[in-house]
Amino acid sequence: MNTTVIIMTAVLILTLASPVFAVYAVKFAKNKDFETHKKCQTWIFGISVLGVIVLEGLIRVSGGSGSLSGMSPHAGTSLFKTILIAHIIGAVLTYILWTYLIIVSNKKFSKTLPGNFSATHRTLGKAVLIGLIYTAVSALIVYLMTLGLV
Repeated sequence: MNTTVIIMTAVLILTLASPVFAVYAVKFAKNKDFETHKKCQTWIFGISVLGVIVLEGLIRVSGGSGSLSGMSPHAGTSLFKTILIAHIIGAVLTYILWTYLIIVSNKKFSKTLPGNFSATHRTLGKAVLIGLIYTAVSALIVYLMTLGLV
């Protein structure tokens, strides 16, 4: 197994674990342990972003996403391109929303808890969780197709 596949696999595992850990972190909020919830979500976010940066660096150093999937029987097919684009769009939107939620929540956290933002926070948090699940599933499909395992 080469370094590229090891990095791709590590980032995939991280991506698959993110929604699981996010659900775990929500349990702290449900138990009114908002400080631990905040710390967990911030760590999950930070590690996930680091994984994305490492993967993006790998893609750029390798010569683009086509170089990683070039040996796949799916390379260049419209199905693979569509799944890859859908994965990227979903992941980017999820991470933008997650970033927004963390920034706004941290500002509101020190002022009032729970407060007027709590309902919005829960709604946006559910959207982020759905996005993380979507990102994980679509990442798994892209990974399997890239390595020619499906």
